[in-house]
Amino acid sequence: MRYFVFLPIAWILVGCATHQKSECNYITDYYQTIYRADIEFIAKNYQKAFDLYQHAFNSCRPINTLGYNEIYTFAEVSEILGKRKLALTHLELAIRNGLPIITIEENDAFTDLLNSKEGEKLLENYNNIRREYMASINLQLRSEIQKMIQLDQRYRSNKHDWKKQDSIDTINASRLIEIFEQYGYPNESVIGHNSIDMKSTTVDIILLHTADSIRINYFVPKLTEFIKQGTCSPNTLALIVDQFYMYNDQPQIYGTIRGKNSRYHTMINDLQQVDKNRIAIGLPPLKLSEKRDSLRKQKYNKRSN
Repeated sequence: MRYFVFLPIAWILVGCATHQKSECNYITDYYQTIYRADIEFIAKNYQKAFDLYQHAFNSCRPINTLGYNEIYTFAEVSEILGKRKLALTHLELAIRNGLPIITIEENDAFTDLLNSKEGEKLLENYNNIRREYMASINLQLRSEIQKMIQLDQRYRSNKHDWKKQDSIDTINASRLIEIFEQYGYPNESVIGHNSIDMKSTTVDIILLHTADSIRINYFVPKLTEFIKQGTCSPNTLALIVDQFYMYNDQPQIYGTIRGKNSRYHTMINDLQQVDKNRIAIGLPPLKLSEKRDSLRKQKYNKRSN
C-alpha cells in the first residue's frame, strides 16, 4: 500500500534511524517505558511501575507527557512503596512544573506525607516555589497564543467567512513559526500550566488549520524534533498528519481521529503498520492504549460503586 511511505512518516522514520544514542531521544528512550509504567501503576503493580519509571528517568530528564503526568505519578508510587525521599523530591519537581498544591492535598496517597515534618516543610515552601514558577513562564506569550486560538475560530464557528478565516490562518501559521524558532514548542514549561487561568492553551487547533505545504515541509519535521527533545506531545504530530491524509482522501496512519459515524474514522487496515507508525513518533501501540482505557474505566467504576 503506497500510502505507507508518504512524506511525513518516511521523514520521521529516517530521522529516528539516524539518531545518535549519546543523547536522549524521548521517542526511542523514554515514551514507551512511561506508557508501560502507567499501565502497571493503574493495575497496582507498584514495584514494576517504580522500576519502569526509574528506567525512563535514568534515560532522559523526567517530563510530564500529555495525559500521563509521570513526575507526579512517580511521586505517588514512591510514597506507596515507602520511598518518601523520592516522593518528596518528585512532588517538588511537579510543583516546579506548575502542579497546584490542591492536587496533592486531595490525593489520599499523600495524607501521611503532608502530615510529616518533611511534608509540612514542602507546604511552607509552596508559595515561594509557585512564585518562582510564575516568574519563569512567559505569560505574555500565553496571552498571545490564547488570542490566536480565538482568531482561529472567529469565522469558522458560525459566520463561515472562509476568505477572512484563510487570511487569519495564514497569519497564525507565520506567527507560530516565529514562536517555534524563538521559544521552541510553547508547552507548559514555556507558557504555564492550565491551573494559571483554567484555560487550555495549546497550539494544536492552530496547527490543524495550516496549509498542506507548510505543514509537511516545516511543521512535521519541526514537531518531530520537539518530540525527540521531550517538549511536545507525540499526539500533536499524529493528529495533524492523520488529518492531512484524510483531507487528501487517504486513510489515517496513526488512528488518532475517532468517530464511528464520520468519514474521519477511516484508518489503514494493517494494524501492525499502524503500531509501527505510532511507536516511530512516540505514541503507545493501539492495544496498549486500549488496555489503559479499559483499566482506567474499571478503576473509575470501582470508585463509583
